[in-house]
Amino acid sequence: MSHIIRRFISYVGKVKLSDFTVADHMTLVDKYCNDQETRDPRIKQASIQGTELHPSHKDPTDPKKVISIQFLDADGKRVGTGHLHDDGTSKFRYKQKPPSESPSGGFE
Repeated sequence: MSHIIRRFISYVGKVKLSDFTVADHMTLVDKYCNDQETRDPRIKQASIQGTELHPSHKDPTDPKKVISIQFLDADGKRVGTGHLHDDGTSKFRYKQKPPSESPSGGFE
C-alpha cells in the first residue's frame, strides 16, 4: 500500500486567493502555486503580488502581462519569483540556488 503525502502551500501577504475577481485567475494562481510547491519541496509559502495582470517589471522582454508571485521557504526566505500569464504559461526565476534537477536558474 502506498501513502500519498499532500502538502499544502500557505498564502501569505496582503493578497489572498479570495481577492481575485476573475475566477479563472484565482484557479490559475492556485494551480501554479501548488505545481511550484510540488516541483521544489523548499517552497512552503506564496506571496501573491496583486490580482491584476500587468507588464512584468523584472522581465521587460516578456510581451505578455503577468501576475507576480514570490515563493518562500518555511523561514519566509524567498526561493524564487514566478510570473504567471493569463493563458496558463509561466516563467520562474530562482533567488536561491535551484535544486539540482532544475533545468534553469533564470526565467524559464
